[in-house]
Amino acid sequence: MHLDIHHEPGRVRIALTPGEGEPVTRKGGLARHTASFTVTVAPRGVHPDLLVLSAVLCARPWIRRQTPVTSNLAGSPALAAALASGPGLRLGSVDPTLAPRPRPEPGVPGLCFSGGTDSVATLAVMPESTRSYHLLQRAPEGERRATMFDTRAAQESCEVVRRHGRRVDVVDSDVEYLRASMGFPHDFTTAVPLLLHADRDRLDVIAWGAPLEATYRLQRGHYRDLAESPFVAEWGPVFAAVGLPVCVPVAGVSELVTSRIVHTHALGAAAQSCVRGPRLGSPCGRCAKCARKTLLAGAVTGRWPSASTLERQWRGAEPRAHLLADPIKVEPVIAHTVHRYLTDGGDSTVLRLVADKVGPDPLPWLSRSFDPALELVPQPYRDEVSDRLHRVAPSMSPAEEQVVRDYDVRGEDRRAAQQALVEWFEAHPPQERWSRIRGRARRESRARARLAREAARRLLPGTRARAGQ
Repeated sequence: MHLDIHHEPGRVRIALTPGEGEPVTRKGGLARHTASFTVTVAPRGVHPDLLVLSAVLCARPWIRRQTPVTSNLAGSPALAAALASGPGLRLGSVDPTLAPRPRPEPGVPGLCFSGGTDSVATLAVMPESTRSYHLLQRAPEGERRATMFDTRAAQESCEVVRRHGRRVDVVDSDVEYLRASMGFPHDFTTAVPLLLHADRDRLDVIAWGAPLEATYRLQRGHYRDLAESPFVAEWGPVFAAVGLPVCVPVAGVSELVTSRIVHTHALGAAAQSCVRGPRLGSPCGRCAKCARKTLLAGAVTGRWPSASTLERQWRGAEPRAHLLADPIKVEPVIAHTVHRYLTDGGDSTVLRLVADKVGPDPLPWLSRSFDPALELVPQPYRDEVSDRLHRVAPSMSPAEEQVVRDYDVRGEDRRAAQQALVEWFEAHPPQERWSRIRGRARRESRARARLAREAARRLLPGTRARAGQ
């Protein structure tokens, strides 16, 4: 893979040229060969390692480990060594005289901000000096592909955060259009806005809002040691090589705790995990994430929708696939919330069947903090983050920590409960097929209309000049 990186006023552009034999069909295929990001940093104001790493994170799915990554910008030997020891990539353009980017002292923490529940909860427990960076999807000129994702709620979330006196940079980018099946090329592509502004803002850590279920892989049905996580094993050394050790403040608490934080903290008004809802406070209500967040809100507040409302939501095509998977994604959370619902007097038949499938309520440890995860909060921020987390989620006991380590539902015999759940869904199909098709067509039509309006705005006098400032 060859990467051409150009930092011009107001923008960083990255061009990808795959090498011979590189897998351009991987991860849905490479549909475009260029991506750009808006920046408010003057050219030559970004360390070369930050630019090279940003480009690698855009191109990662289509890079063969056996093929060196070359670039018109050379990286430092420290970055090359970290890429080789972590994700196993060979950086072919290296300047032996280039010193790595140092970690600023004193520095400022940076957060890759999505506007979702876990992201807002992370911001709430981080120092008030934290700066957030949101990657905003923008279609490139001439692009005809549409998506059901709606960016307006996330932009409103950033405005709420600003009104609370926090600093947020919104970085427009078309990077999600690199893939034929649109989306971020790599999990850590969301770090690029932060990387591009790290020197300007003297950032000394890079943070994400990943909770216990994700960092320890419980959402896949079993425990995985943190040391084996991509945060630590693969990309931890790479980010550290550019002076940005990884920081995951909520790694030791579950979605139940992050939901509790956003329901009680002033910043909670900024949280919306649904990426299809047209407005902040108006999630789509149809996706699996919305269905799960409905249960979480009920578990935190004690206020539940009617059984018919819950069942109508879970009967949708995406939510039902979520419950029929084995293990269920984020199963500990599903297990607790359905048991809490039934304990509070809920009478939904499908949720009772889910409770039979998932087994006992894991609440004794789910509402507490798995403190070994605090190792993923670098100094000098660990004590402050720990104090704020423990106000909401007390530390687990050693026995509860061991329950987390022993968590594994993969070998359980749940055939009878699974069959009962399958039979219920067969008897209660999702909304009529043509209605779903019409709804999807309407959403895609609206998405195309938004693209057309954005393209028209770019043609207005003065728009291009402002974009280049």
